[in-house]
Amino acid sequence: MTFDKFWRKSLKHVAFIAMSAAVAHIFISYFVSLPKLWEMMHESPLKNISAFLWVFTLTGIMYFNFAWFREQMCMIICPYGRLQSVMTDLDTIIIGYDEKRGEPRGKKADANAGDCVDCSRCFTVCPTGIDIRNGLQLDCIGCAACVDACDEIMVKLGRSPGLIRYDSMRGLSGEKREFWRPRLGLYAFLAILGLAAAFFFGVRSHQVFEANLMRLGGTPYFLEDDGRVQNLFEIHVVNKKDVPHVYEIKPSLDDGLEYVIAIPTPTLKGGQGMRVPIFVYSPSDVTVKTINLDVSQDDTEEVRHVTAPFLRPH
Repeated sequence: MTFDKFWRKSLKHVAFIAMSAAVAHIFISYFVSLPKLWEMMHESPLKNISAFLWVFTLTGIMYFNFAWFREQMCMIICPYGRLQSVMTDLDTIIIGYDEKRGEPRGKKADANAGDCVDCSRCFTVCPTGIDIRNGLQLDCIGCAACVDACDEIMVKLGRSPGLIRYDSMRGLSGEKREFWRPRLGLYAFLAILGLAAAFFFGVRSHQVFEANLMRLGGTPYFLEDDGRVQNLFEIHVVNKKDVPHVYEIKPSLDDGLEYVIAIPTPTLKGGQGMRVPIFVYSPSDVTVKTINLDVSQDDTEEVRHVTAPFLRPH
C-alpha cells in the first residue's frame, strides 16, 4: 500500500459514499417530494428520524454494493439470469459470439486466423466479468457492452462489425431461425390471460372515491381548561370520477365525543383530492378509545367507514 494507491482508493470510496447518499436521497424524494426533502436536509436529523434512518440505511446498502458486492448483485440476487435459463430456446434473440467467424483466434496478419484477435476487450468491459466467447451464461445481463467494444475493434481493423451481436443460437451457428414456435404462442397466451385477469379484477375492485383518516403531526393530544381532551385529525377524500361530486363527512356513532368538522360537505372536482381538518373533543368522564367517521358520495350508496385511536393521558 503506497501513498499514491492510498489516496486514490480513499478518493474512490469517498465518491462511492457520495453517490450512495445521492441515490438514497433521490429514493426518499419519491415519498416526501423534493421540496420537503430539501427542507428536511436543512433540519436536525432528530426532527425527521424515520427519514434519516431510511437514508442512512440505504446509503449503507448502496455503498456496500459499490465498494464490494458489485457484479455479485447480478450473479446472485438478480433473477434475470434464472429467468433467462427458463425462457431461452435456440431461437431466442440473445447476445452471442459468432464462433464460426471468429475462430481460430489470432493476429490480424495471420491468414489462417479468424476475425477475433483475442484482444479481450469483450471480457474487460463486461460488468459481471464473463467471457461471452464461451457461450451464453447465466451471468450475462444483456447490457451489450461487449457488442460495442468488439464492434469498435472490428472497425479499427477494417473488418465488418457483428462478431458479437444480437442473434439466436441457431443464427450464430449459421442455421435459419424460426420465429413462430409453440413456446412463443403459449407465453403470449399466458401473458394476455394474466393481463385480462388483472384488468377484470381492477375494474371489479375499483372504488369511486377514497377516504383516509390521518392524525396531524405534532402533539398527540391537548388538555383543555375545562378538562376536555382534544385530538387533531384530517381526512383525505379523493374523487376518482371525472365529474364533480359532493361528499358528506359525519360521525358514525353517538359515542359521547364532540366532532368539529371544518368542511362537513366538501365538493370535489373530477380527480380532485381534499384534506379536511377534524377536531375531536372528549369530556373527562368519557373513555371512548376510537373515533368513527363515515364518508359518503351524493350519487352512490357506498360509504367509507374510517377509524383512528383517540389518545388521552393514562
